[in-house]
Amino acid sequence: MAVAIRTTDFPGPAGPDMYDGVSAEMDVANDPPEGLIFHWAGEVDGKWTITDVWESSEAHDRFRNERLFPAIQKVSGMDPASGPQPTTTEHPVHNYVKP
Repeated sequence: MAVAIRTTDFPGPAGPDMYDGVSAEMDVANDPPEGLIFHWAGEVDGKWTITDVWESSEAHDRFRNERLFPAIQKVSGMDPASGPQPTTTEHPVHNYVKP
């Protein structure tokens, strides 16, 4: 079942600059992760927010552990697995349209 993952309340220097650096390191646009259906990032009520739709929670977890966390560590020097964590919520997706 598809899931939506929303991440907000990032610790530290998270925001557009950090996002752009991590995105460039992962090159997701040219090498999308397996299982990613949709990705959106931007500010909501003054907070940096990322919302993804994944084929499964497992696909998201794989991406986070194998690509996202290493890219964050390389760009920021922080170990994202051991520091403060952002707020992440998961929601089942009833339907989505992908033209």
